[in-house]
Amino acid sequence: MQPGPDHDGDRRRIIEAAYRCLAQPHAGPIPMTSILRSAGLSSRAFYRHFLSKDDLFLALLRQECEAVIAQVDRIADAAVGSPADQLADWIAAMFDIIVDPQQRLQLTVIDSDEVRAAKGYREMRERLHAERERSLAEILRRGRRDGSFPLAEPEIDAVAVNALVSRLLVRQTTDDPQARKQAEVAVLDFALRAVGAVPGGQDTRR
Repeated sequence: MQPGPDHDGDRRRIIEAAYRCLAQPHAGPIPMTSILRSAGLSSRAFYRHFLSKDDLFLALLRQECEAVIAQVDRIADAAVGSPADQLADWIAAMFDIIVDPQQRLQLTVIDSDEVRAAKGYREMRERLHAERERSLAEILRRGRRDGSFPLAEPEIDAVAVNALVSRLLVRQTTDDPQARKQAEVAVLDFALRAVGAVPGGQDTRR
């Protein structure tokens, strides 16, 4: 039997409640009772969707990361412009995550100590990061093939660029567009220098 609207709605309410509870100041681990009270649901409803609180926290991580993966995959698949243009668009898409205050809050939540302590968090995060890096590595391979990124080591460089983006995203605690743009430009400059980008090979549209 396929899940119905109420089934999907309950799952969404639990996830939204978890974000709310984790985003609020609190001492010690968030009790499941607090999350369920915020969701207006019973423990029975919870266990229809999640095996444990850790499982719920992993679902937060998976939901947030898979949305980003889909976005950057579209950039790589579209292959608009030169590899340098695509690299700039990939990095810009990552920084666009924090334009919306709600998305910025969710990013902070999934990087919180409590969520990071969930069993299986590290393994899932590494897997999701690797999925995100696939599209970036493909863009770098294109630049290596056409000579615009002569120093590129696509798989290694994708890991380095992705790690730098992740670090800077977590540190973006305000909605100051100038600070965000400075961070984005710094990552792009680092990436282009790392791959030996040919001068003039980058579109300056952004």
